[in-house]
This record gives sequence, C-alpha cells and structure tokens, in this order.
Amino acid sequence: MRSAVSVILSSPLPDPNMSHPDYEQTYHHHSTLLILVKYLGEELSTKSFNKIFDRINRVNYVKITDSGGVPRNIWARYIKDYPVGNNDWGDFQTHRRLLGLITVGKCKTQVDLNELCRKHESLKVRYNSTLYDSRCIIIGVNDGENTPSYTPPSNFKSRAIYFATDGDESAGLEDHISEYLSYLFWVLESKRHERSREKIDKVSLLLAPFEKKDFVGLDMESRSNKKRCVGRMTKHLGDLCLQAGLPADALNHYQAAAETLRSINDLLWLGSACEGLSAASMCVRFPNMHKSQAVQRNTSLQETNKTKTPTSKASSSGSEILEPSSLQLSSLPHNVLSNDDICKTYRESIIHYSKYQHAGVIEVEVCFKAARVAVELNMALQTASFLQNIIFITLTLPEDEKIRKLMTLSDLYGKIGFQRKASFYQRLAATKYVSARNPQTNWDQCYNLMLQSLSGHRLSLDPSDYPAGGNNGWGRLQKQVLQDVVVAAKRVGHSSLATRHMTLLLQVMWSELSPQERHESAQQLQVIAAQCEGSPIPLILDSGLVIPPANLIHIPTAESFVVHKLKPQFQPLKLDKIKEDYGPFLFTPFKFGSLERNTTSKDKLNYLWVAEEECEVKIELTNPLQFELEVSNMRLLTTGVVFETLPYTVTLPSEVQKYPITLTGTPKEVGELEITGYSTHTLGVKSNCRLKNLPQISHSQFTIEVVPALPYLEATLNIDSTKDQNGSTIALYAGESAECQLVLENFGKGLVELIEISSDCDPSMLSYDLSNLQSQLPMSEGSKISIPLTVFASGNFVNTYPTDAASVKSSLISGTNSFPSLTSLRPGQY
Repeated sequence: MRSAVSVILSSPLPDPNMSHPDYEQTYHHHSTLLILVKYLGEELSTKSFNKIFDRINRVNYVKITDSGGVPRNIWARYIKDYPVGNNDWGDFQTHRRLLGLITVGKCKTQVDLNELCRKHESLKVRYNSTLYDSRCIIIGVNDGENTPSYTPPSNFKSRAIYFATDGDESAGLEDHISEYLSYLFWVLESKRHERSREKIDKVSLLLAPFEKKDFVGLDMESRSNKKRCVGRMTKHLGDLCLQAGLPADALNHYQAAAETLRSINDLLWLGSACEGLSAASMCVRFPNMHKSQAVQRNTSLQETNKTKTPTSKASSSGSEILEPSSLQLSSLPHNVLSNDDICKTYRESIIHYSKYQHAGVIEVEVCFKAARVAVELNMALQTASFLQNIIFITLTLPEDEKIRKLMTLSDLYGKIGFQRKASFYQRLAATKYVSARNPQTNWDQCYNLMLQSLSGHRLSLDPSDYPAGGNNGWGRLQKQVLQDVVVAAKRVGHSSLATRHMTLLLQVMWSELSPQERHESAQQLQVIAAQCEGSPIPLILDSGLVIPPANLIHIPTAESFVVHKLKPQFQPLKLDKIKEDYGPFLFTPFKFGSLERNTTSKDKLNYLWVAEEECEVKIELTNPLQFELEVSNMRLLTTGVVFETLPYTVTLPSEVQKYPITLTGTPKEVGELEITGYSTHTLGVKSNCRLKNLPQISHSQFTIEVVPALPYLEATLNIDSTKDQNGSTIALYAGESAECQLVLENFGKGLVELIEISSDCDPSMLSYDLSNLQSQLPMSEGSKISIPLTVFASGNFVNTYPTDAASVKSSLISGTNSFPSLTSLRPGQY
C-alpha cells in the first residue's frame, strides 16, 4: 500500500479532465479494443488513406479459441484521433485505454522512410503507458512480398507491413490486421490473468486522474481503504473480462465490485461499476447490436452465389472473421439485468457521476449510452429523460464540440419521434456555426441545418404541403423559424433564396401575421427583391435540393373572380336543326357510357367564347398593406387552347377594399379553355396566383368552350340614297311611303352562308325583296349586300281624335336592336 502512495507522490499530475466527450460511444464499446489508425507523411492522399482505413475498419471482429478451448468473440474499435488526456482515464475504465496503434504512410526514398519511422516511434511514446503493440503500414517501397526496398532505421522497433501500392497488390492487408487483433487479445488475456492472481493484501489502488492528490497522506492500511482497493480492482477485472470476450464473468465482477464500493461509499467507482454492469448485461442480452460487419450475407442467396469471397484467417492464432448471427449465446446468466433494471442501473450511475466535477465528460457519455440503450429497448420516455439530463451538465467545450453534442441530441430525439425537439437542437446547432465565439463562422452549414429543421416544426418549402385553413402547428414559432431561414440565406449570399423564403413566409404564414407584421414583412421583401427579383420557378441548390416556387397570393387579395360573357352582339347562337326521321323508335334500357355522358364539371360555364374575339374577366382586389401597391403585368393564367392575354397594370390605394379591374385576352384556337388564375408582379416578385390557392374563390378553375371565329354582320339602313341619316325611326304621314336600302356588310372572319330576315310589324307597313339575296350568298369577308325596303304609313282615316288634333302620326320600328338604322325627319315634322 505504501509503495502505491509513493508512486502517486512521485508521478506528475496529468490533466484531470478529458478534452471532450465521445458522443458516439455505446455500451458495445466497453467490450472493444481501442486502436488508433494514424495518417503519416504527405505522400499518401487523404482519399487513399480513407480507403485503407475503411478496409481496416471492416476487420473489427475475430473469433479466438483460448487455451481452455473456450471460443472468445473479440471486437475492435478503430479511431483516427485520440487525445492523450482521455488515455489517462484507462485505469478508471479500460475501454478508454489505447491498446493498439496502426500508422499508414507512403514514401519513395530512404529519407521518406526514415521520417515515417521517426513519426511512428514518436506516437508510440505518447501512448506508451497503455500501448500493447503497433503496426506501421508503408506503401511504395516493396520489392517483394513484405520486403522493403530500403532499410528501416535502427531505432525503429515496431513491426512494419510493406506494400507496393494501396490497390490490389495490398490484398493481404486484412490478414495482417486479423493477426494483429489476435496478438492484442493474447496480451490482454495475460494482463487479465496477472490481475486476477494478485493477492488481496497486495492489490494496488487504482485512481482516476483527479483523485491522485486526494489520497496523499491518507492511511492506506485502514479497513475502508483496503476494501476500496479490492472493490476497484474487482471492477477493473470486470472491464478486462468484458474486453476479453467473457461478458458472463464480467457480470460477476461488476456485481461484486458494486456491493463492495457501495459499502464504503466510493461513489465515483460505484458509478463506473453500475455502468459496466449495464453494459455487460446488454452485451449478454443483445450481443450483435451495433456490431457491423464488412459483408452481411443473405442466407437465401448463399446457394445461388457461386463466387464467394474467401474469408481471411490468422493461421498463427486460429482466429477468423465471422458473421454476427453466429455469435448468439445459448442461455442467459442468472444475474443478468432485465430491461428495466438496465435503465435503473444507468440512472444510478449518472447520479453518482454528477457528484464529481471532474467526471462531467464521463457523465455526458453515459447519458448518451443510456439514451441509445433506451432507444433500442423502445423506452421513449426513458430516452428523453436521459437526454434532458445532458442539458444540465456544465462543460467548457469549444464551439465545434457543442455543435456535435447538439446534433447528437437532435439525432436521438428524432429516433424516438420527438421531432420538434430534434429540430430545436438542429436550430441551436445552426446558431453555433455563426456564433461570435466560433473562430470559423460557417453560414452555409447554418443555412443547411435551418432547412433540415423545418420538418420538425411542421414547415415545408413546398406551399402545397400546407392545409387550406392555415393552422398547422405553432404559428409564432413557425414565423420565427422562417425568418431565421431568410436571414441565413441572406448571409450566405443567396439573394434569390432569401426572396423565395420571404415570399413563402408571406404566403403560408399570412393568417398568423398581424397587420403591422404584414406591413413590415412586405417592406422587407421589397428590399430583398431589389437585389434579386423573385420568379415562380423552382430553385435547385448545389446539394440537389429543389426549392419549390412561392407566390404572393394575399398581396393583393382577390375577393371575387368572374368570367364574363361576350357582348350581346358577339354572343354565338346555336342553330336548331330539324331532326330527320330514322324510322320506328327503339327503346334501349341500358345506355353504354351513360355515366360518362352525364358527368359535367361544375366549373364548366354554360356559355361560349369565340376565337379571335376579346374576352373579359373581372376581379375585385383588396390591398391589405398600409401603402400604395403597384401591381404590374397582370395576366390571366390558362391551359388548354392558345390564349393571348393582355398585360394590365394598376396602382391600388392603401387598404382599399374590392377594387375592380378587368383582365382581357383573346383565344386563338378552338376547344376547351381552362382559366386557372392570374399572374402578378408586385414588391419585386412575380407570382402565379392559382384559383385553387385563393381562399376567397370557391372554384379551382373555370372551363369554357371556345367555338371557331364567326362572321360579324353589320347592318346599315340608308333612307335617302343621297344622304345617310342616323337613327332607327322614320316619321311619315298616313298614306305616305319611303324607299330604304338595308346594307349588310361582313366584318368578321369566314363566309356568311345563311341570312334570315323577318319583321314583327304589319306586313302592309314594310315590304322587302329577297329575290337576289340567295344568289349573293355566301358572303366573303368585306363584301356587302343591299336589300331594298319599302315603308308605307297605313292608318285609319276616321277621325277618332279630339278636334284640336292637327295631324295623325304613324311610327314604324324597322329592324332589330342589333341592326343599326338611319332616321330621316321631314321638314316641319316633330
């Protein structure tokens, strides 16, 4: 005991705190051998190193038969970097010890080889306290099978593996790594046996880095301190058994250690024993969880696959790479914890760690481990409780580590369905990328994380994903989230994206905005759009993400949308045909296709438009803003036949209600025309306002039939052959008559093939000659036909009027309202 104290006093005190937590740790890592794979030199490219690392990482499991004939399942964990401060906690938890080192480098000359060997040896010195063995993979200096072209320096004491290239010629790399894992196992197994054979009275006191100064001057021979030494060593043996592939033995050691440490109130190591007990129980109950293999075979395909990849084997140790499915334990030990007990034991461990300031990193890691275990056990509330505890642990971390912690929280919350909380931590991580404390501000990452957080807040970049009512979650929060996305897009420098997101905010959050917020948002959009105009087309980011178009459907607001008929003189009339006699009537009780013939769209109008004739749609607009709104280039949006729409510009007074405008256009083809909405250009944004998205319009579209262009017949009545007179009445004395000419001119398109003339007056008062009419048909475009008319004023000459009546007046109305005529007034007539 006293010798152990002297060692404590003589050794320098390391940094008692870890540099940062490992947010990816799981319970499975308690049973792995930690190996550092380091990149050396500058000759080897990063891509080549990552390729080699992936090949090494695939060899993460070997099955070894020990000296007693018991098969062991040995797992390895490969990392690319490991702080020395974390390695000092290896006595506290052995899975934190760096047991192996693999360096990878490329060289072409003797000087390069010497430099690689020097760097490899310097790394060994850094981790010398825990390192069992190392390997140095050297590429480019191979004259034969593992034969170097140059001689390694004399101070290079490690084993090197030489390859000519990093391609197919290094096919034996997996075999070397498998043999290396076997060697590490046998060293670990010997260490375990040495510890297990130590006498109780000679057991050394194991310490966490920050505990060394606390035990200076204490009586190490006291009963409590002896039990402390035994309890900690028993827990240490449990760690070694778990790494050596003996989870059942580890359970026994952890339980014994927990009882001993609890009796002397050694809470820090009791927490570690409880954590190890939970990890060992999980390894026994779920031995294959989180353990990935290079190849996952499907048993249904094994017989048909003729080309099988040979499995690498280590001949010196009898180890082989196996599938995880072959590692199932036949039975469970009696002292293995149940699912509920595993979570309770993890919680006890967290409580014990929380009482030590220097164990903050350990506490954070065990919280993440417990949360992942609860996720696998389908315990959502337990997971949320473990994750919530992480927020209250105070650690001094750089901004990049804070981002990693927040992203890990977001990922785990998402796995249990807490989407809004997951998005909250994504947004918080996004703000850390642009924090004033972050020396490497990254607005691109901030913007990308902001976009990823939208779904958890029930937001989408596609306006069509929102319900028609507008209520889709937490309005005040959603407004702030979209505003943050706009700010991030502006800082990135994508003015087009900022305009698009601001337009989306005004479109989907309109009902949640107050009048003042609408006014401020509209002004903000106008300023942003001045840098890059908004347009209703999708935007594609470099990442491949497509940003759908957004439209200002509320600025201005359409209160009504009415499709008007043509003017009366332009409205087409359908001619009634006389039905032909086809013989006897036959009754058919079943009409094929009757369902299709009887279905008529409710949006189809019951009147017609004519091609090449100007048509009108009247809209009532409301300006919801507190300033004059200029809306330019308003046009009708149509599908179907070709439709030429005319642009319209209007300036709406501030807060005006139901301001009427008329949009016009001309159909150019025959068929069905679908009017789907209108387009606007206001506040620097071009918008396509579809009727289906307008809350005040009940129809999603209007369908109208367009008929071919028809002739336009204009009628002119010439009363005097020498002088044209305007009017539609003629005044004559009874018995008088007048000669007129009815001139018909074709101003429209096409031929006039049929003209029918009729009068609704007494035949004795109006007579006309139609003998030459048929011979002049059909009328071509621009041609005229003149029809003579005779008007006779017939009257009753019996005086039935008062004696003061001076004259008798007769009036005749000629033609219809659609036929304009001329009026002739005789001198002296009134």
